[in-house]
Amino acid sequence: MRPFTKEWVTEARALGGISVSVTITMLAQLVISAVETLAVARLGITVLAGVTLALSIYLLIFLFALGVVTAVTPIAAQACGRNDEEGVRLAGQHALWVGLTFSLPGTVFLLGGAILLRLHGVTSEATATADYLIGAAWGLPAWVCYVAVRSLAVATGRVNVTTAVMLAAVPLHAGLTWWLVFGGLGLPPLGATGAGLAYSLAAVLAWGLLVIIVRASSSDAFSRSLSSPFTWQAQHYQEIVRLGIPFACRIVLREGVLPAAAFIVAPFGASAVAAHAVAARIVDLLGVFSFGFSDAANTRAGVGIGAGNLHQVSSAGWVSVQLSAAVNVPIVILLLSEPARLASWFLGSADHFEIVPAAAVLPVAACVLILEGIQSAIGGALSGMRDAKGPLFIAVLGFWGVGLPVGFLLAHKTAVPALGVWIGLLFGACAATLLHVIRFRRRLRRLQEAAARAADAEAARPCPDGPFAKPETGAR
Repeated sequence: MRPFTKEWVTEARALGGISVSVTITMLAQLVISAVETLAVARLGITVLAGVTLALSIYLLIFLFALGVVTAVTPIAAQACGRNDEEGVRLAGQHALWVGLTFSLPGTVFLLGGAILLRLHGVTSEATATADYLIGAAWGLPAWVCYVAVRSLAVATGRVNVTTAVMLAAVPLHAGLTWWLVFGGLGLPPLGATGAGLAYSLAAVLAWGLLVIIVRASSSDAFSRSLSSPFTWQAQHYQEIVRLGIPFACRIVLREGVLPAAAFIVAPFGASAVAAHAVAARIVDLLGVFSFGFSDAANTRAGVGIGAGNLHQVSSAGWVSVQLSAAVNVPIVILLLSEPARLASWFLGSADHFEIVPAAAVLPVAACVLILEGIQSAIGGALSGMRDAKGPLFIAVLGFWGVGLPVGFLLAHKTAVPALGVWIGLLFGACAATLLHVIRFRRRLRRLQEAAARAADAEAARPCPDGPFAKPETGAR
């Protein structure tokens, strides 16, 4: 689709409206994480290290459950395209059942692991890890169910509701964190346990606020998904799980790339780890914009599939790519032009020998960022087409089959090991981007061919006037 035509502007507005709300939600979640880190850091480096380890364990389980419930977005979006309000309601309710199915065992696992660490941990870091998990595990089901409702809201155009709730959760979490960690109003300081409890309480209160707002809003398929009677049908449950498990595996694999790369650079010393950490933090922080366009493309492509409008499916993919590039290009220019200054901001009082490796890595990280933006946009469109296995295979091949192995080899061949790792990640990002584009084009072509065959079959159907007559619209 040619940029700045009337049709392009219409599609860009639809994508932008969704992506802005999703991006704000993601930024609010980052603020919650930053507040938690600031509070825990005041307890000392040992507690901070323990809580960081606890978050790594928690996020692994959370991301898998999150990935499964996000399958409700393309399912509900396609139902919206068919004007099937009952299908939307059933998709939303079964997404909650799926969320509970995958989060409650996760809570038990986290609590069991925390108790074992508390009983057998021999270091202060292990104790802090256990304390945080004991407090944070209880909020996992509430956070996963929030994501389920947010995914439904994205599909139905009600994402502003979940965004408002997340924004309200930011000051709520900040107040709870400072109160529970440091004590006050008759409550003793709870330290790392208090930080975990604050995270859980914020989740429960945010979930309660979301239910109140949704049930008080105008009656539609979205609000009825949180209203009684709640139903359970194996068909709808299995549909979300079958589509969601590949989604979850892809998310965990993609999120695990940068931590895996950190293990590659770890043997080369603190400066190499610091350089990698700076690049990874920037990519994670700025990647929220690409995530917004991914969700937007997912929804628009799903609605197009449901409505039988393949042109909208194509537009959702390619226009989201253009918008993602337009947002990321200025960021890339900044990273290319001022790498040393940006590295010094993140590293603070580090000396020159620690800043130079980080500055060398940032231009490569900038290229990875823009390629991942393209992947996210096309990957979102593929998700809207219910293509789960293709993007999963691409993630395995691109990042784990090409990026990390090449990065491992180059880390041992270059003077700056972190730079070698990120060059490897760039190779992986190039491979994954190319495969995403090829996959999207092929899926579109198959859908167009199937639609053409269906049209020919309809045209060949005998008309009422005679057994061999054809409608005039089918005449060639």
